[in-house]
Amino acid sequence: MKKAIQTTLAVSIALALTACNNDNNDPTPTTMDIAGGAIKGALASATVNVYAANDTAKATVLATTQTDANGDYTVQVIDDSGAAITGAFLIEVVADEDTTMICDATACGTLSYGDTIPNEELTGLSLSTISYSDGEAIDADVNSLTTMATDSILASAALEGSALDLGNVTAESFLTLQEDASEIVGAILGVDLSESNIFAIDIVDASKADTVSTTDSIAATLTLINASLTSLDVADGSSLADEIVSYLDAVEVVTATLLADPDADLGTGDSAAALATVNATQAQIADEVDMIAAEVVAETGGDDIPVTDVPTEVDEDALGDTVGDIIIGTGGTGGTGGTGGTGS
Repeated sequence: MKKAIQTTLAVSIALALTACNNDNNDPTPTTMDIAGGAIKGALASATVNVYAANDTAKATVLATTQTDANGDYTVQVIDDSGAAITGAFLIEVVADEDTTMICDATACGTLSYGDTIPNEELTGLSLSTISYSDGEAIDADVNSLTTMATDSILASAALEGSALDLGNVTAESFLTLQEDASEIVGAILGVDLSESNIFAIDIVDASKADTVSTTDSIAATLTLINASLTSLDVADGSSLADEIVSYLDAVEVVTATLLADPDADLGTGDSAAALATVNATQAQIADEVDMIAAEVVAETGGDDIPVTDVPTEVDEDALGDTVGDIIIGTGGTGGTGGTGGTGS
């Protein structure tokens, strides 16, 4: 009996040791935090989804969360295999039936600066940004201008014969992509961003007047351009979200057309309608930027806002030249690839 007890005890100890060894062999999951703000006015209670940047179908959500009342979010990507989480990531913010936003323009339909825009005007609005992690936490603010620049990068990668592989890009190459996309967005808006990176500029919620820069003309101008889209005229049967998305889609069409051929005639085919939409919106933006600047100064009673002049229509030749120079500088459409890690 004593021997049986000893044998049972030995087996139990062996099983316990085996279990401990198995536990010790299990990989420790790795994590990577992403934080930022969703600013088109602050988008409260909007859904935030994270994808690998090369997941063009958005088939796999790597992480998801909701923005808080200020439009801020924090989300964590987890890899159970223990591998380093590196590479390019797409962060998308989508307004749904819970989402509200503060009016950051002088007028948002029948609403005024500082009023709350209800969810029925916002549902379906989708904004995005694209960022890179070397395994460390990243900051990723989302607004209409990062959306335009992100769409430019994705359009580059989608071109037939493109050398750009967003699943295999170095940090250095990715930074160049962001800078090139920023310059293209600047050429559309008529603002010189040749020395800027939209993804790193502090574009704030213009409804918080005291946060709008009084010293940085680029940050101030882009903040007010971002805010101006809230003032777009809304057609019968449409919504503010529909109008903003229509503009962003039109910008994407124009950009993709020129990335495929910088000498393309934008007055023909699908690009003609897209350019008409962009120019109609550009005229509204140009007027509204100055009006919001005046509203902000009236709210704060402080210094004037250093706003760069925004033209009323797109300079097609300058835009084509900008895209052409970028393509030549990177050795082909879509920039340069790399050998960096991929998001997990």
